Amino acid sequence: MSDSVSQRLVHALDLATLGDYDAAKAELEPLEDPISGRLLLFIQGLEERDRRDRRARSMLRHEVGNALSIAQSNIEGIVDGVLDLEPARLEGIRDAIVGAGRLLAEPPKSEIAESPSVTIALAPLNICALIGAHAAATAGMAEAKGIRIVYETCGERKISCENYYGDAMRVGQILRNVLINAVRYTPPGGTIELQCNQEGGRLHVRINDSGPGIAPEDRERVFEPGFRGANVSAAGSGLGLAVVRQLTEELGGHVDVRSRPGSGATFWIDLPMVSLAKKAD
Repeated sequence: MSDSVSQRLVHALDLATLGDYDAAKAELEPLEDPISGRLLLFIQGLEERDRRDRRARSMLRHEVGNALSIAQSNIEGIVDGVLDLEPARLEGIRDAIVGAGRLLAEPPKSEIAESPSVTIALAPLNICALIGAHAAATAGMAEAKGIRIVYETCGERKISCENYYGDAMRVGQILRNVLINAVRYTPPGGTIELQCNQEGGRLHVRINDSGPGIAPEDRERVFEPGFRGANVSAAGSGLGLAVVRQLTEELGGHVDVRSRPGSGATFWIDLPMVSLAKKAD
């Protein structure tokens, strides 16, 4: 190996150490010896790992930030006398804080939109109470913008809903992301409607907002990590709906959106209803 090749290999390593992967690869790609080829593959692997780590940190900041924003807006509203000290609102604050703590305590993962799985902890819970708590908690953020959140239950008080088997934190993340997204894009004076029902062994949750709607060409892409439509003016990272799709699918469900520009958007969340008796088998 010539001295010039050795110098370029060392220089490429120095560049990779500094995180300048493009420059490091540019040093190696013209070289044809076996060592440079292997080193190129190694640097490409480092670049991919760093990219995934950055995305994972972004996802974690996004989810913890959402949870703490919900808690903060409600606590401030209660302290200022703007919001009532309702049990459902307090439950939503508690769930947000507990969820943030659980996220921070989890071992680091690859980015949520590409990871093979996320940690799921199933336990019995009252799904109607959970949805109500998140609706009440998000209402604190919505009311500061002059937006109403209306939660309509089916009113049947089914035992399967009161003994739903699922992951309260993950379902909470799904609800929180869709609701915050709706608050972000609904103009002042608007309304967000949340409905749920059970049919055919599935839980169906519908969240409808009176925002500007979604362009047809953007409808599927809204679930891509980091995607923001060309006409979007509200602040945001474009990560929330990617989290919603990933978690919904991890729980065996499906999420979809229906919208017409100028007529708001409706998100449909479909999750399995798993009975405790069936789970025991």
